[in-house]
Amino acid sequence: MRWDTKAYRERLRRRLKRLTAVKTWQLAVLLLLSVLVSATFLRLNSLAMSELRRAVIVADEKGDSAAIHKAIDALGAHVTSHMNTSLGDGFYLTASYERAREAAVQAAADTANPDSALYQQASVQCQSASARAAHGGLYVPCVLAKVKELGSSSTLVSELQLPRSELYKVNFVSPLWSLDAAGISVAISALILLIIIGRITGVIILKILLKRRFRAI
Repeated sequence: MRWDTKAYRERLRRRLKRLTAVKTWQLAVLLLLSVLVSATFLRLNSLAMSELRRAVIVADEKGDSAAIHKAIDALGAHVTSHMNTSLGDGFYLTASYERAREAAVQAAADTANPDSALYQQASVQCQSASARAAHGGLYVPCVLAKVKELGSSSTLVSELQLPRSELYKVNFVSPLWSLDAAGISVAISALILLIIIGRITGVIILKILLKRRFRAI
């Protein structure tokens, strides 16, 4: 069909009329509401992650191994199945790591060690509030420093088999998109945005065609 035929001109007009039937501002309002709903669900996902992470930390401080594993499993299940729940670089089970480090120091400073008395003296000194404050509340670094200050000639420090810190790190990968309330609302927002862009683009193209091809109109 030729560009200058009346039938084609009327077809373009009908398409333009359909595109402009729904106003852009109406779609913009709908998009705004959808974005607000999406933000709410994304925020709820993040808050739930924070609560579950806090539960892991509390269980770690209490030292209940079963509770720690249960809390970590719950955190992992939530993070890996919900968007906007990133743990960043992760976090450490600080209390568990400190307990393991203290156990390593105690194992190295047994009764067979010639500097056992020095260790016992350093252990007592590091129980004081001032010693804990000076070493940031970390008992093990305080003991090692005190043993050195008291003149240890043994290889206590080198004999320590300290735990690997990475084994006490907790981290999970959050998906970019998830099939939950947040993910569905984000998808709807994206769809509305695409409709707005497509509508504006379509109107511009049709108006250009009508203006350039049918200047008499």
